Amino acid sequence: MINVFRKHQRWLMIVIAILAIPFVFYLNKADIGAVHSGVVAKLYGRNISALEMNRGARFFDLARDLGMFDLLRDLIASAQTEPQAKEQFAFNLIILRHEADTLGVQATPSEVAEAMKKIPAFQGKDGFDMAKYSAAVQNYLGPRGFSEGQLEELVGEQVCLEQIKKLLGTGASVAPSEIQKDFDRLYSKFQVSAARFKTADVANEVKISDDDIKKYYEANKDSLKSEEKRKVELMALTLPEAEKKLTGKERVDALQKLADKANDIAQALGEKGADFAAVATKFQVPVSTTGDFTRAAPDPLLKEDPQLTQTAFSLSDAEPVSEPLQGKDGFYILKLGAIAPPKQLTIEEAKSKIVDGRSANFSAPARLRCRMICARH
Repeated sequence: MINVFRKHQRWLMIVIAILAIPFVFYLNKADIGAVHSGVVAKLYGRNISALEMNRGARFFDLARDLGMFDLLRDLIASAQTEPQAKEQFAFNLIILRHEADTLGVQATPSEVAEAMKKIPAFQGKDGFDMAKYSAAVQNYLGPRGFSEGQLEELVGEQVCLEQIKKLLGTGASVAPSEIQKDFDRLYSKFQVSAARFKTADVANEVKISDDDIKKYYEANKDSLKSEEKRKVELMALTLPEAEKKLTGKERVDALQKLADKANDIAQALGEKGADFAAVATKFQVPVSTTGDFTRAAPDPLLKEDPQLTQTAFSLSDAEPVSEPLQGKDGFYILKLGAIAPPKQLTIEEAKSKIVDGRSANFSAPARLRCRMICARH
């Protein structure tokens, strides 16, 4: 692919230059970042937008689909959940690019081409399979709004990371004592003792007085609050039931139509004075309204995808409308409706949480009594 481009580079560049002019207007329409550029962090003295983080999350999904697990393992750090992994990957991708530029590390076209031939998703019986490459481009890039350019960009990041790792590892040595310490920690045998008891048997002896509750309440009043609740409006651009079973190119084409419509809606919502309900009516998309919900107990309308609840709690009065969020069968756009902030619980409202020990913060009295009982036994 890259070699063919080089061979016909001159006349291809002329054609691209001619075709680029009308596409400037088309691509400008799909620039959701210009519409929703909410700042989520600041890194290296510049603002990191929600769109940039979302793009990093889509790169995470692409890397996972292509089997680029070495890159994923190195960039997700110690994340325990998928949302955490996507966030870490997006941040670390920005850091990787910055450090590569600082160190003067760049991936050459030939290095990218060689690395691309080794991607697991492109492997056939005899190595690199062009048919699998074409299928992956069609199935994994289009639905995420990516092209082969973004694929080469991601592979280039992997090449840069490997070069940086080699650069940092050059001349490094580990003391034998450190090696022995790690070996002992991982492979030495330990002798431990365990005392087993039934929680129910111990709980019967635990008696928490009103004084215990009052003391705990006064000492932990700041943490004894209700959960924040939110309400949002939701536009759902999803495939009809008959099309949800589509596969391959047919599914890609159907999702692309929804993506184009979502982009048009996002652009309309970005206009000054745009009304969410009016825009939905214009594009013939129904609007659903959730009830009050918390992070721990999402509204049924948002249970389709965990990122919907996560996004709902990232909205603010300054940025009340989300960018289009891609789900399994389509796209979603959220608008903040109302926020019910956490409120201080009265001692009566908090009593059941303290007694039952429903969370680690509320179970201190019970745990203290349990330790005393275990000590006696």
